[in-house]
Amino acid sequence: MASIIVGIDPHRKVFTASVLDERGRHLDHQHFANSRRGHEDALAWAQSIGSIDKVGIEGASGLGRPFAEFLVERGVDVRDVPPHKTAQHQRGRHEGKTDRLDAHRIAVETQINDRLAHAFKSSTVAAPDSISDQIALWHNARISLRKIRVRLIGELDALIHDLPEPLRARLPERVTARARITAMAKLGRVRSTDPVQQLRLTLIRHRIGMLKDVLDQDRAAAKELAKLVTASGSTLPSIPGIAARSAAEILLEVGDPRRFTEAGFARFNGTAPIPVSSGEAGGRPRRYRLSRGGNRRLNAAIHRAATTQLRCEPRARELYETALSRGHTRREAMRILKRHLSNTIHRTMLRDANKPLLLT
Repeated sequence: MASIIVGIDPHRKVFTASVLDERGRHLDHQHFANSRRGHEDALAWAQSIGSIDKVGIEGASGLGRPFAEFLVERGVDVRDVPPHKTAQHQRGRHEGKTDRLDAHRIAVETQINDRLAHAFKSSTVAAPDSISDQIALWHNARISLRKIRVRLIGELDALIHDLPEPLRARLPERVTARARITAMAKLGRVRSTDPVQQLRLTLIRHRIGMLKDVLDQDRAAAKELAKLVTASGSTLPSIPGIAARSAAEILLEVGDPRRFTEAGFARFNGTAPIPVSSGEAGGRPRRYRLSRGGNRRLNAAIHRAATTQLRCEPRARELYETALSRGHTRREAMRILKRHLSNTIHRTMLRDANKPLLLT
């Protein structure tokens, strides 16, 4: 029986499957319910057409997760297809957008891209990891809490700014919004005979209470993340500039580091700069420009770590100054440091992944 490639475009209640043969020719497509019965029907339908080589699912950790787990349990090679990959095909061909076309593009990307990650960012066919799932939940909770915190601080800053001058005079001037909010909270219950000002004071009091609750939840989430990072066996927090929060984000975005080479990891996180040199004779330094590709969340975590290392890590400062002395600009020197840090992170994660499990 000939081998086939299956592309899956998942939605909440249904998903569309498209099948390609070894030469990339479209064989068939079908719609199924995104339920256990639909998963069984889809697998039986695909197996009736040919021997399944790979199944590509757009968002295997999102809407396509139930089907991905179902297939992985049965030993099927499932690949996670990023949504932007199919969007590139769509813009290039100007074919429009339907579920059938999307499923076909997912199948094409699965067939031609050997670097697609396995489902759940593993280097092999593997089920989701419990610790990684918990890290993801707490990390997403912190992202939501951060958005709420920023919005509350903005609302409180505007409310405090509109208070009467005599009351604002009791607060510190030319300081951060957080400092003014803290000072306002220390004033205690303040009353006014003006109903508008009294309502404003009431809203400020309520918003301060909400902000305290959000900050308490954020601290609790940070503690849980630190525990989970330790439980995962990761030693990323031992790298200067990488706290438990950043380590959790790196673990989530990278998954299994064994699916990358050192250079491949740099391309994945956007720290592999793009060469733009011209007239390189005469000992002039080769020029590189910033890579806009790669995982920007991971790139941001590496940038924060590099910035911290420049302040407190002598080896990082020496590397940075050496790059400057060789004729590189400050931006280029920072990119060199980030690439060095990318290599360090990759090697650290590889050591952690290859450590034997200690059974207790």
